[in-house]
Amino acid sequence: MSKESFEDFLSKLEDIVANLENDNISLNDAINQYKEGVNIIKKCNKIIKNAEEQVENLKKELEDNELH
Repeated sequence: MSKESFEDFLSKLEDIVANLENDNISLNDAINQYKEGVNIIKKCNKIIKNAEEQVENLKKELEDNELH
């Protein structure tokens, strides 16, 4: 089982938005799709936070190397 990428999650979100914009979706299905979208957004936020931490660590590493 491979880990889904940020881009995979964005694609799923785009699909959910398209489904929600469909007039033929039932209220129950719309709510379930919305819940799935919220869960995907949470996963995206974790990925972004991790990426930001990596960038900060790299910046600190570079600064430390410049001081020595």
